[in-house]
Amino acid sequence: MPIHLDVSHLDRTVIAVVLGEATSDDISNMMQRFVETGALHYRKIIDTSAAHVAISPTQVEGIAAAVRADPKAGSRGPLAFVVDLEQAEFAEKFAEVTEGERPVKVFGSIHAARKWLDECSKVKARR
Repeated sequence: MPIHLDVSHLDRTVIAVVLGEATSDDISNMMQRFVETGALHYRKIIDTSAAHVAISPTQVEGIAAAVRADPKAGSRGPLAFVVDLEQAEFAEKFAEVTEGERPVKVFGSIHAARKWLDECSKVKARR
């Protein structure tokens, strides 16, 4: 499988690095692993900058619908995609399809993605 997954339960963060060619089955399996590890509500970075994700818009919608329908899915944490900006179609479509369900954004660098995730997870003080 062209996807390396690193789950940090301590930091409640998942980093997925997609390499080479990735299919809709690969992406679906990655999402299922998020559910199985109990990490769907964690902050996530999915780095596809060194990959070619060959997925149609219909397949993206199907993957998003499958995650929504999974009874173990629960809430989902913020999601940052790191992409080669010239090959961002999959990430942009996934962000569009899941917009409003949780924070999601597409970035051209890992540093910008990490900074945004840190901002998303700051706890607001009670007054």
